[in-house]
Amino acid sequence: MKISKKLKVLIILFMCGTTFFIYKYTNYNNITYTVLGDGLSCGIDSYGRKTYSYGDYVKDYLTEKNKLKDYYKEYTKQDMTIEMLHNTLLTNQKKEYKYTNKNIKEILRETDYLTMSIGINDLLYLLTTTNELSEAKIDEIISEIEIKFNNLIQEIRKVYNREIYIIGYYDLNINNKLYKTAIKKLNNIYKKNNNVTYISTYIISENKNIFLSNSMNYYPNYKGYQVIASKIIDKISKKLEK
Repeated sequence: MKISKKLKVLIILFMCGTTFFIYKYTNYNNITYTVLGDGLSCGIDSYGRKTYSYGDYVKDYLTEKNKLKDYYKEYTKQDMTIEMLHNTLLTNQKKEYKYTNKNIKEILRETDYLTMSIGINDLLYLLTTTNELSEAKIDEIISEIEIKFNNLIQEIRKVYNREIYIIGYYDLNINNKLYKTAIKKLNNIYKKNNNVTYISTYIISENKNIFLSNSMNYYPNYKGYQVIASKIIDKISKKLEK
């Protein structure tokens, strides 16, 4: 029995629509989420304890949405610098954990969403080891950090081609205009980089009494981590809806 061209087209359209429907409504537990970086990434709290990070809250969101397949947080460390993370990639470091023994490049190849906070340790080290701090010296420091950051992103891009969400930094609990200027210029490195998506945390600077429990410590409390996570979730939820 011959089938008319019109009927053939209708059958093909029906099959394509059915395939899309099945994918859209049964495509669960298929997202791999990875966090890289410093103390904000690993979840150091206002009193120096390792606790729930912004990444853990994002992980919980993806789990509640039945979207999470794997979550990797192994390559986070309180004193992580840009250079340390770059070297981890260059050496393709593998960490043996209960749930995985994959190296960092294997993880990144599988990753769908990548968030990272990196750079504050580099900045603080260079600021505190400078004898005479000035705006000109800050510009010199920022230029050095920008080169290292761009090299890091280029290395990541060799194995990962999706969105990179970079967490910005808020003001330090220091009444020093030059330090505040340095933080702003560090964030500008991320804002102007076309290879990353910048996540502002300035709300923490504006509400220190809510998000910073210890005036002697840079790291936020759980409310601070939740508000950072909410900004990430706002970005990725729009992609999940597509």
